[in-house]
Amino acid sequence: MKKIMICILCFAATRSFGQVKLGIMGGATTANLWQTDGYSGLGTGLSSWPITGYHGGVEAEIDLNSLGLMIETSLSYYQYGSHLANSLGFLPGPNNSTIDYSETNLKINTLRLPINLMYKYSITDKWKVFAGFGPYIAKTLSGTEKGYYKGFIQNPDGSYNVIYGGIDNKAQISSGFSYAPGGTTKLASFDIGANVLFGVQYKKFKFAFNYNRGFTQVYRNKYANTGNFAWSYTVSYMIFGHDKKAPL
Repeated sequence: MKKIMICILCFAATRSFGQVKLGIMGGATTANLWQTDGYSGLGTGLSSWPITGYHGGVEAEIDLNSLGLMIETSLSYYQYGSHLANSLGFLPGPNNSTIDYSETNLKINTLRLPINLMYKYSITDKWKVFAGFGPYIAKTLSGTEKGYYKGFIQNPDGSYNVIYGGIDNKAQISSGFSYAPGGTTKLASFDIGANVLFGVQYKKFKFAFNYNRGFTQVYRNKYANTGNFAWSYTVSYMIFGHDKKAPL
């Protein structure tokens, strides 16, 4: 009896493995940060522009049935962030100076895991189209914020000298406020959000477009709370496994 049970389990495992496709993936990301007011009713004074990041890792598809429905997931190194210009509201700076403006590039490096419910439709034996949606979670690994600040020092005669200084911060994985000119950049430990994707597949190559938006406030300063949103452009190559054929 024990031998029969072992044979059944081995057969089931083999059948399950045949329904799983594994591959490698990578590509570019156009990333930015959404923002909300840190003080209710007051503007953030924060402007942002997209930056280009990158991602790469491993990918898996698990067939749920023979009609094209499947679970898609991946584990990837994923970079996002933003180009930030911040009107700081005349905060204290070094050497009796006052800082009123900074401009930086914020880059956030994460380990990202999405789980998508996906539908794939065969146009021909070689060409397929697909679309899906689902949640993701990303663990912050590291980050940098680099740029400059501008401020002024008041002279004894009442005149002002404009000053500039460099910003080159290594991010702390911590809650709390960031103050880039003061050398403090803090990032949330996790980013949780949702994403939608669509694309085409040719044989074992997949070309996907993915939009994701985080729900987590990943970067905060005195005036603004911000979180992730980004477009990803991904190329995948499925090394193991194959799509199920629809029943005749």
